[in-house]
Amino acid sequence: MELQWKALLTQVVGFLIVLWLLRKYAWGKLLAFTEKRRETIANEFATIEKSKVDADGLRRRYEEELAGIESTRRTRIQDAAHEASVLASQIREEARREVVDLRVKANQDIGMEMDKANAAFRDQMVEAVIAATDKLIRLRLDDAQHRRLINEFLDEVATRPAGR
Repeated sequence: MELQWKALLTQVVGFLIVLWLLRKYAWGKLLAFTEKRRETIANEFATIEKSKVDADGLRRRYEEELAGIESTRRTRIQDAAHEASVLASQIREEARREVVDLRVKANQDIGMEMDKANAAFRDQMVEAVIAATDKLIRLRLDDAQHRRLINEFLDEVATRPAGR
């Protein structure tokens, strides 16, 4: 294969003319366009990187807030449980005191009722003895009358209600 110098020289000259024309008329615009495109891409990458950094910062902030909220929640639950425990203890203690107070009052009431019953019984006995003595003094009785009178008195005492 033989080299064709004329064709080669024509192509080299044509290439140099096209190169010179491109450089004179289009090269500046082409370089300006590619530079503008490079800057646009670089700005987009910078914006993306900034957005990524901002997103990471927000994510960290939200994770910290979430941890703080979780900690606050745990603290509140523990406080509520402690308060409930204290309240339950207070309620138990108050109930125990009320039971003791009720027992004391019931014992006092029982004692007072027993004292009243004893006094009523004593009064009944005194009345019965006075009545029997009064009847005995008024009447002079022989032994048979005396026995009949005592039996009547005992029957009367037995039939009387307990409160009179």
